[in-house]
Amino acid sequence: MIAMGLGGNSRMIIADEPTTTLDVTVQAQILELLKNLTRDFGTALIIITHNHGVVARYADRVNVMYAGKILEIASRLEIYHNPLHPYTKALLSAVPIANPRAESQLEHILLKGEVPSPLFPPSGCTFHPRCESAIESCSVNKPQMKEQLPGYFVSCHLHD
Repeated sequence: MIAMGLGGNSRMIIADEPTTTLDVTVQAQILELLKNLTRDFGTALIIITHNHGVVARYADRVNVMYAGKILEIASRLEIYHNPLHPYTKALLSAVPIANPRAESQLEHILLKGEVPSPLFPPSGCTFHPRCESAIESCSVNKPQMKEQLPGYFVSCHLHD
């Protein structure tokens, strides 16, 4: 599949969970190969994944999505060190840390409720029914994506 993607001189490759069923060693080899080949061919690579390890190691920029909507866009370092959207904060709080002492001092955000149906999304912000920080406008108005810092965008009424 990698050869097919690069064979037509593609300007962009979209890889949706490209290493899901592979063991960790093969996964790392494939991701390194993709990184090197796309760099050598000048091809953009979009990786869609739930694997925080893949994002932390290979992403330059990150789009955080919830229920099919992009909620936050920033560099990998900004997302990991200064998440702004409550959903991004909850996601990152769920990433396990190998150090038991550090792990015990972290605040884990437990989300209540269910992911909404894409056929019947809630009004306003799609995340508001599960958001501990939701304010009244979250349930009524869809938040607009706004630049908070240079290159750092968030779609959240808390940052209007």
